[in-house]
Amino acid sequence: MDNFHPVVKILFNSFGITEESIKPLREQLLAYSEDIDGLKEVFIKHNITDEIVFQKALAKYFELEYRDNFDDIKVLKEFTEFIPIRYAKKYNFFPLEKGNKKLKVSITNPEFSQPLDDLARKFKCHIETVLSHKQAILDLINRAYDPSSASTEEAVEQLDSDEVFENILGVEEPEDLLDATDEEPIKRLVNSLLWQAAKDLASDVHIDPTTNDTLVRYRIDGVLNQVTVFPKQVHVSVVNRIKVMSRLDIAQKSIPQDGRSMVLIAGKKIDIRISTAPTIQGEKIVMRLLYQDEKLMQLSQLGLAKYISEPYNRMVHSSGGIILVTGPTGSGKTTTLYASLAEIDHKARNVITIEDPVEYKLSGYSQIEVKPKLGLSFANALRSVLRQDPDVIMVGEMRDTETAQIAIQSALTGHLVFSTVHTNSAPATITRLIEMGIEPFLVSSTIIGVLSQRLVRRICSECKESYHPHPEQLRELGIKEESFHKIRNNFYRGKGCKNCRNTGYRGRLGIHELLEMSDSVKNIILENSDVNAIKKQGLKEKMVTLRRDGVNKILHGLTTAEEILSITSEE
Repeated sequence: MDNFHPVVKILFNSFGITEESIKPLREQLLAYSEDIDGLKEVFIKHNITDEIVFQKALAKYFELEYRDNFDDIKVLKEFTEFIPIRYAKKYNFFPLEKGNKKLKVSITNPEFSQPLDDLARKFKCHIETVLSHKQAILDLINRAYDPSSASTEEAVEQLDSDEVFENILGVEEPEDLLDATDEEPIKRLVNSLLWQAAKDLASDVHIDPTTNDTLVRYRIDGVLNQVTVFPKQVHVSVVNRIKVMSRLDIAQKSIPQDGRSMVLIAGKKIDIRISTAPTIQGEKIVMRLLYQDEKLMQLSQLGLAKYISEPYNRMVHSSGGIILVTGPTGSGKTTTLYASLAEIDHKARNVITIEDPVEYKLSGYSQIEVKPKLGLSFANALRSVLRQDPDVIMVGEMRDTETAQIAIQSALTGHLVFSTVHTNSAPATITRLIEMGIEPFLVSSTIIGVLSQRLVRRICSECKESYHPHPEQLRELGIKEESFHKIRNNFYRGKGCKNCRNTGYRGRLGIHELLEMSDSVKNIILENSDVNAIKKQGLKEKMVTLRRDGVNKILHGLTTAEEILSITSEE
């Protein structure tokens, strides 16, 4: 221990790092005995500890204050005017507050003296250093230079509607749209639209031409919101700019086109899927934003109730069979499938996915993207995958009988198969497969369970308030009258505030219905495959319906009665 950097000793003495864990890395640790960043990289790369723990040990060594985030810090304009954003990101630092001949500065490595010396000279004061981790400081920097201060509206106002902006070929994308300082109005407008969409966590951006102008709408929490309007004269230039970004043919305006582009916005990688469609008013564009930097979600983060999560977890750890996730488009089925795969040890088992398209690129998984134009359909891809010695297969969707039949055969030969089907409920999925031509005995012997789900909006935590619902609303939810007085104080809604754009909602959560394939349910399938009979048997075995799960989430103050009534049908 004597020859190591003192931070290693602190990690050993105060943060539970064992000698055994660092023994194989002895030479590397000695090589970085005077290089803090190199030392940190070794610890993180070999999973000895994470960055936050390392930074806390570093703070202890330098006897400095440590902070996990700077969400409460108000950024001063004089800081952003003096410090270029690229310089702040290069050294991972940013000032926090100034006063009394003292300037507090956040930084990841206090040995970077150059930015601290520059600040001391500029503001003529003593520098007090606060240590944090890279993402916290990056979030602070991005917030400080947030171009919403020069918002989309301002970018639209700066457009000269009489000018034709066609000279946009051969443009290089900036490293980060937040860093872009390009003066060209069209590029600035498109960058601003994408930045604001990413900031609002929009899933889609719609650019719709009308007779007189062009509307821009974001889909946030499943609902479209109009954000701005720009002149019709520049619509073609905006469309062409987006086509150039996604390598589409700008000369072809009369047929639909599909493309994609990867951009970096505020340090986050975003995969953008672009779709164009010719309308009588001009080309309509829809951009789907897929946030690639988000970590693979775990099942425990999906908000599954205990009566759903426990049996579903057992299914996910089965050695073979089919697990189906069902629901309409945009109900979070893919997220649930990925979260299910995250529970499987992909180092010990060969996990292969077949998707259209591959939405999130995951290390450790073999992902195949279907290409129908080249003859690579779900069915063909699934056939070839069976020759790749798979343990677990995820099929993005059972679109046709052929795919369903191969999936059934895969399950019969000992593979665990995950897939999705577009149906309204878990019991209806069984009858849908039989209607597709799958024999009832094959369905009953291979399906382990069916999870049906919907996404509902979550009540905004900033403006949440309690209220007493109307008795008729309670009856619609299926709540018995004798229970009215017991639960009427458990209802909440959002009043509407800046945090939720005055909608009363911020974020979404899932409601679920899980049908387990018990012996009784299998017998019903073999007898008559009637959806009502399957549902009736499921309810006898304590299956919780979508609406009932929704009511439980209402009573826990997570969503509103209006959301559940609009998303679920009568039981």
